[in-house]
Amino acid sequence: MKILNLHGFMGEADNKNYKALCRIFPAEDIVSPKLNYKETSPEKLLEQLSDMVDSGDFIFVGQSLGGWYADKLSRKFKRPCILTNPCYYPHELELITSSGIAAEFVEQYRKMSVSTQNERAYTLCSDKDTILPDNYQNCFKLSVTVKTVHGSHSTIENVGDYISELLTEIEDDRFPLCRLPM
Repeated sequence: MKILNLHGFMGEADNKNYKALCRIFPAEDIVSPKLNYKETSPEKLLEQLSDMVDSGDFIFVGQSLGGWYADKLSRKFKRPCILTNPCYYPHELELITSSGIAAEFVEQYRKMSVSTQNERAYTLCSDKDTILPDNYQNCFKLSVTVKTVHGSHSTIENVGDYISELLTEIEDDRFPLCRLPM
């Protein structure tokens, strides 16, 4: 199994999720690209990320805006995703819209945002998120499985433990063909 880890809007490829995943999986099984959200259209970035999926045995992990992309990939490839404080409506988030990002990109985010639950999405939603306050309702719009956890937007306490629990849940409950490394 491979993991495609996607960082948030102003994040880094070696974010907290990546570091937690490296304690669970061999580094060669984790793809964690540096993404340039401000200079690449959502359509183009989704195409580039789709090209990285070279097998049917991927799980997508995304933090904040990376969660928006992980959800899209999960739906496209019919594979599970783990979302940490996902950005549900990027076109409405002032951090993004006032960043100098092209208006065309904001419009693409608006058009591409969904309003249905992803049955393959497992979501961690922080109780002290100041970037996406009161995000629980939006998390529930995206995912049937939502866990409220302690932490801020980019720092969920014990995120590795939660990701590990969700991976086990994915393996046991809905996707018995996924096998975690021993």
